[in-house]
Amino acid sequence: MLAVDSVLDLAGKSKLSLLGLGFDVSSRQFDVSGDVTEPVGLATRCTVDGIEIAVETAAGAQNAYGAYQDDEKTTPVPLSGGWQGLMVTKNDEATTSVLLSCKNWSPNQGSGILVTVDSPYDVDVTEAVRLKLARAATGTAQRAADKTGCDTEPGDTGKLTAPVTVARTVSAGAATGTCKGMTSASTVRETAAAKAPVEECVLVGSLRLVAAYGPFSDASEAVVNGKYGGHDKPSGVDRSTAWTSVTCLGALGIGYYHASPVEGSDRRFTSDPLTQKERADLEHFAEWSAARHGCGAPAALPS
Repeated sequence: MLAVDSVLDLAGKSKLSLLGLGFDVSSRQFDVSGDVTEPVGLATRCTVDGIEIAVETAAGAQNAYGAYQDDEKTTPVPLSGGWQGLMVTKNDEATTSVLLSCKNWSPNQGSGILVTVDSPYDVDVTEAVRLKLARAATGTAQRAADKTGCDTEPGDTGKLTAPVTVARTVSAGAATGTCKGMTSASTVRETAAAKAPVEECVLVGSLRLVAAYGPFSDASEAVVNGKYGGHDKPSGVDRSTAWTSVTCLGALGIGYYHASPVEGSDRRFTSDPLTQKERADLEHFAEWSAARHGCGAPAALPS
């Protein structure tokens, strides 16, 4: 299922390396969920000369974020070219994930394909490496779809560009990406607005807004407490989270949109609830993200 040329390019090797000594390639299959009847060959994890690659179904994925976790310091940046994917760069390492919906797969067949690729060990994550990483992940996702009979609509590999490494900080009025239209804070931190399966907008000094879809909305162990990002209701407010959600098509699954106090804050929504403007910002963030992903209207926040 690997996009051989792209993976070798990322590893800095040629096809002759496949015949030589000191070039390690290994793979193993693994089970993810007893509720999913996975196509033959999935799920599988490959190691190619230090590059970790996982190919699995979207439903019940083992670790959609790869080596990185959902935290404020590692903002996911969307892939370009119409691909539904993201890249996270941290400590000069990067991981990218690509999510493809399979029109002919039901949820109990996995809904779609998720590919996660980590950058090579001990390699500086330059712009060139980030582009190669994006090509390796998208190419492998396309080959996996071909091999497993997944009817999907991939992005355009020819329009892929190297993702940036960090979000940009701008005034709220100058925001054009994921924070466009925010009014409750004067400064925001955002990425481009695309079709990434995870999107983030930080209202500096106030709230962190996150949209997560499919395997990313249930990546937390807390999902055992409910399918809505670990909650049992489509929308609500608790001590540290205000959330809403919507059911989307295919591999996008549940779209989960939530606001939480920024890192270092001791704010509790039970004693210091969202202001009217903050509530409007969360609603706008959720509605705009849902529309970009072809989902319906998110559930209303409780009054």
